[in-house]
Amino acid sequence: MCGRFTLTEENEDWVADVLGVPKERLEEWTHTPRWNIAPMQDAGIVVLDREDRVIRPATWGLVNWWDTDRRGAARQINARSESVATARPFREAFEQRRCLVPADGFFEWTGDKKQRRPFWFHRPEREVFAFAGLYSRVRLVGEAEPTTTFTILTTSPNELVAHIHDRMPVILPDEDAMAAWLRPDADPRSLHALCRPVDDRYLVARAVTSRVNSVANDDPACLEEEDPETQGALI
Repeated sequence: MCGRFTLTEENEDWVADVLGVPKERLEEWTHTPRWNIAPMQDAGIVVLDREDRVIRPATWGLVNWWDTDRRGAARQINARSESVATARPFREAFEQRRCLVPADGFFEWTGDKKQRRPFWFHRPEREVFAFAGLYSRVRLVGEAEPTTTFTILTTSPNELVAHIHDRMPVILPDEDAMAAWLRPDADPRSLHALCRPVDDRYLVARAVTSRVNSVANDDPACLEEEDPETQGALI
């Protein structure tokens, strides 16, 4: 699964460039570096607006048009790619509302609940990349404005992540993959072909401080490296 992720890059123009978003289409998004993005929090997603890509704010945890409130959103932060085309909470969005979720890393944990050890998976040079996502825009009863929410697809792990967890987020590793995911008339078979583990060499991993275990913490200290001996024993 993917239960926390990061977007620490400070330069929003650089983020936009990696994701193919024209700089003039950043008006709806106020970028703030994030070191510990958690479910039910706001983040940015990239969607198609006619011919252009645009980054818009959205809340992590998919809410559908038939939902009466947000209570189920926490259970829908991830969608299994193997069943996304048929699972009721996700199938409509898979057909019609696919998005990119900007990130530069994600966390997974090992150990029991009392001694959870977090690992940060990221590009070797901490480059920005995109998760494959789905989104929905609905107006809930009692709320004055529509809300945009999203989920992140998951797949089986590559060799690196498999040491820690049996799932990993679907990463779209280049422009061709991002364009194919956003293509409105994409064939379902081509979309499923994108939902594979990223190459083993695409990411690196390091043990980080348990500070990241709390959603209240969202600062550079979350990525401080843990004892190298701990890391070496697990990866």
